[in-house]
Amino acid sequence: MIAHCGINCDECPSYKGTIAGDETLLARMNEEFGDGKTDTTDFVCLGCKYYDVKLIATDCAACAIRSCAKAKGKDFCATCDEFETCDNMKPYRGDGTSTRDKRNAFLRAKNIRAKS
Repeated sequence: MIAHCGINCDECPSYKGTIAGDETLLARMNEEFGDGKTDTTDFVCLGCKYYDVKLIATDCAACAIRSCAKAKGKDFCATCDEFETCDNMKPYRGDGTSTRDKRNAFLRAKNIRAKS
């Protein structure tokens, strides 16, 4: 699954751990990204596009990018007319060389062509 921002959820340890039932992956995410108040269940995640926020990693459920995409009815931020200037996406736009950047460029090109 590809997240709204272009991240590949299939590469995320939280998503992989949830899908595979591998608590060690969830524990690793808690160790690396937890704040001392979290536990492995905070990292259970079916991907940010899942409708039930109780089944999305706590940080992902509160993500401003997710909220914006849902409010605008966008599956992918790259298809939004404001993508290039979006403050929410700014930290996720790289120099165009990462897989995520290339994926977003493909989605933008396809969306622009479909509008023409």
